[in-house]
Amino acid sequence: MSLLCLALTVATLADTVAPLPKPSGPLPVGTTIAYLTDFRRHDTHFPNGRPITLQLWYPAQRVGTTMARYLVEPRLGDVLKQQQYYGMDSATLDRWAQLVTHSSIDAPPAAGRYPLLAFSVGLGVIRANYTSIAEELASHGYVVAIVESPLQGLMALPDGRTVVDSTGEYGEPGPHRIGVQEWAGDISFALDTLSRARRSSPLAQVARAIDTTRIGAIGHSSGGLVAIAACEADRRLRACVNMDGGVAGPDHQPLADFVTRGVSKPTLFLRSQPLYDDTTLARRGITREQWVQRGEAGRVAFDTLRMRSRGPLWVALVAGTGHFSYSDAPFVMPSAIARFGGRIIAPSRGWTVITTAVRAFFDRELGPRGSGSGLRDLPAQVPELTVSVP
Repeated sequence: MSLLCLALTVATLADTVAPLPKPSGPLPVGTTIAYLTDFRRHDTHFPNGRPITLQLWYPAQRVGTTMARYLVEPRLGDVLKQQQYYGMDSATLDRWAQLVTHSSIDAPPAAGRYPLLAFSVGLGVIRANYTSIAEELASHGYVVAIVESPLQGLMALPDGRTVVDSTGEYGEPGPHRIGVQEWAGDISFALDTLSRARRSSPLAQVARAIDTTRIGAIGHSSGGLVAIAACEADRRLRACVNMDGGVAGPDHQPLADFVTRGVSKPTLFLRSQPLYDDTTLARRGITREQWVQRGEAGRVAFDTLRMRSRGPLWVALVAGTGHFSYSDAPFVMPSAIARFGGRIIAPSRGWTVITTAVRAFFDRELGPRGSGSGLRDLPAQVPELTVSVP
């Protein structure tokens, strides 16, 4: 198994699937999906153009009559079973297929213009696993566009094709750096598509509700690196958030090209901080000193990144969260977090802290000049957060 891929080789697990948390914002949420092909870029994997799935969550006028299911594509559940997705058993994945979200399909967008957040998924993760975060941000006045890139997540396309990195090609630092650049290009393609969407399509209706002067990027794990890379490459993106994406492998090799150059735009690294006592570490067969040493490569690379950055670089640690806390895993596959041990805060609390930090950052960076207090004062209200001020 490659050092970067999130997927784990584990025994089949039966998880309790809880309802997704209800969005806390005042606005109803709509969602729409477009299956795109970027014909401008060709490679050996996709000689006829790159398939890209774009799903948007946005403020809606009202709650619609048809609520979106968690797994939108009819074949996706079967594909997940075939791929033994994170060791989930068939019964759990069947429950995912029946799970109903809080978003209305193709609901008319609410009046007004809203900032856009382009969202990049983690390596090997389906876009559905970020639904609760997208819905929460949309309920507070953001359009969230999850860009599902080929060979990054796991895609089931309407024509019956499945797109998955079955060889682990992008699991090593060199190929991963190339992948980050390719996936960042998919974000720019998605922005281009929104700017020229056909007037009568649901996508165009949402596009007209986007304030194109206020666009940011966000992603989880490898997708967090993609968000930063896109932000650095595309002038339309003003700020970005990396949710728990490491910047270097154990051999100190950077996982994205920007790591050695630094960042030039406001950037937030939102990091997990699982709480391990010495007894828990001993059960894992390591000492605390060894545990600290494991993170040394990442710390060295991040120090280099910070030293060379020209833009403000924020770091916020969320105590009691694991890597998969930055997704729907606490609600739909809690074993993905629990199997690593450590003390993890309650799912609803972790979700609240993470989305509050994301909103505070983007409210400040994408709002009118001087609006919002940002992250600086947030730890006084959210004790789980430790914020490093640039």
